[in-house]
Amino acid sequence: MEEENETENIYDKKERAEQLAEDEITPAEAGFIEGYEDTKLIECNSCGGQFDFEKSVEREINGEMFTFCSKKCADHFEKRKALE
Repeated sequence: MEEENETENIYDKKERAEQLAEDEITPAEAGFIEGYEDTKLIECNSCGGQFDFEKSVEREINGEMFTFCSKKCADHFEKRKALE
């Protein structure tokens, strides 16, 4: 039984408090995480990259709506569709 108690208590209270303090999330980290969770990522129809929907470029091509990460990707995709 004594051996069991030794392995259970590997830190004294001060060491454990220091470990917990190091593990806490700072307010800056919490804000970053919150901002990340609010971001809606979508996939570019041309390059396949993921990006924030708020920065998207939408374009109707042949009666269908497509979403792109940039004007350059939208132009490239539209040219490929015209060749099909």
